[in-house]
Amino acid sequence: MKFVRAHISLDGSPVSVQLSFPKVLLLFVGVFKRLVQLALLILIVNVLAYWTRQHFIDAAQEQRIQLYSRFESLNAEIDSIDAKIFRSYGNEDLLYAKYGLAIPDTGMRRMGFGGLILPDSALVWSVVPIKRLKNTVSDRFNKIETKIERANSSYLRLQFFIESLHGNLQHTPSIWPAKGFLSSPFGYRTHPVTGEKERMHLGIDLSGTKWAPIRATANGRVDIVAGSETMGRYIAIDHGNGIVTRYGHMEKPFVKEGQMVSRFDVIGYMGSTGRTTGNHVHYEVWVNGVAVNPIYYILPDKYSVE
Repeated sequence: MKFVRAHISLDGSPVSVQLSFPKVLLLFVGVFKRLVQLALLILIVNVLAYWTRQHFIDAAQEQRIQLYSRFESLNAEIDSIDAKIFRSYGNEDLLYAKYGLAIPDTGMRRMGFGGLILPDSALVWSVVPIKRLKNTVSDRFNKIETKIERANSSYLRLQFFIESLHGNLQHTPSIWPAKGFLSSPFGYRTHPVTGEKERMHLGIDLSGTKWAPIRATANGRVDIVAGSETMGRYIAIDHGNGIVTRYGHMEKPFVKEGQMVSRFDVIGYMGSTGRTTGNHVHYEVWVNGVAVNPIYYILPDKYSVE
């Protein structure tokens, strides 16, 4: 066996120590040193790995909590949106009822939840509740999107109807043709000039001052600008939908045949031309070739359609 000798002495001292030990012991000490260093390195690596893992776990847990909170917030927002859509349905139903339209099928609006839950999904949801919440929020978002699309489609149909109705109202007489007082109503009367009794008066007479403006009572096209022995200078306007209005005894017409006019446009001025006893406008409303009482086509100003 080989030995290693070591001589140990102190500076300035006559005493010295001589040691002798096997060479294999030196090798063992070296190996032990390396093992200790390796163990320390492994310990440090494990400590760092544990700390890093714990850091990422804590960060992931925090993100998971934030994500769950966000999903809950989104779910609450969907509840608010759903409530607003439900209220809009009520307002929409009132409009449908107001205009005599059939109210849309309410069953299509509810779009309730339901359906088969797969065992795999149920297991995952029980272990990871956030997945169930995420799935619920996603499903509700899809249903809200569908509701909004259907509500928009219903709104467009209602808008088209109201615009069509508004267009009809624009061409339907609804105002007084001039300022003045009602001097003769619609119906049978004794003619003020000829004295003829039970003579049908096909319109109403509004008496006022000479040159008072006479206005179109609805949108339309000037069909006639002419004069006659009885009506004097008069105008006829075709409003479409079978409605025609006539304005007689004008001092001066202010429009030409074929001209398009709108409600409230000045079309002439009050006078006493034709068979009359004074300044007034004779106003008639004809519907599908039949003279009707113009009073039925006069509304308060706030209800007239521009």
